[in-house]
Amino acid sequence: MTEVARRDLLRVGGLTIAFGALVAACSSDDDPAPEIADDEETDTEGPTSGSSDLALLNTALSLEILVFDTYQAGFDFALAQTDPVLEAAALLQQHHAEHRATLTFLVQAADGEPFATANPVVKAGLVDPRLLAVTTERDFVSLVHELEQACAELYVHVTTSVRTPELRATLMSIGAVASRRATVLDLLGDLGNERLAVVPADNPLPSDAVVPD
Repeated sequence: MTEVARRDLLRVGGLTIAFGALVAACSSDDDPAPEIADDEETDTEGPTSGSSDLALLNTALSLEILVFDTYQAGFDFALAQTDPVLEAAALLQQHHAEHRATLTFLVQAADGEPFATANPVVKAGLVDPRLLAVTTERDFVSLVHELEQACAELYVHVTTSVRTPELRATLMSIGAVASRRATVLDLLGDLGNERLAVVPADNPLPSDAVVPD
């Protein structure tokens, strides 16, 4: 998180101290910068165009775009209404913008073509129908919580599947932030979901949601 973003977070009003602590815990400060030193010596190679690693990265990228867009729908259609939800949604949406930039860099660094739109399968099968059915703010919080949980599970799956330590480290960091976002939303919406001690490593998305590399 940039220094400006830190100051903005400190200025945000209307949240309880407890919720402010949760949001702070959800910070993406630990995300590695999307830079790779050209002269760094490693024993492994990064993903290459046409590799399964690139397909996984692009799938994660497509989900990041979809979640960002879902938060935006919450703003555009007044599905997020109270100050705590509006402030949390703005911060969490910014995380997705940062993670999108990181994944885009990783795909481009591997001479791949970044997937530039929201995951069409998850959008059509889950998000669009659920958005149409939202009648309360809690419904919206439940939807984005489900998406954040899917992000966390997808990153665990991708981390266990990619071939290089560098990618695994980056994806583990992003996945940890996604897991904390899901916890924040669960508590914010009083959703009462069971806390998972270990995030499953299975791919939470339908098989046809894997996008081209």
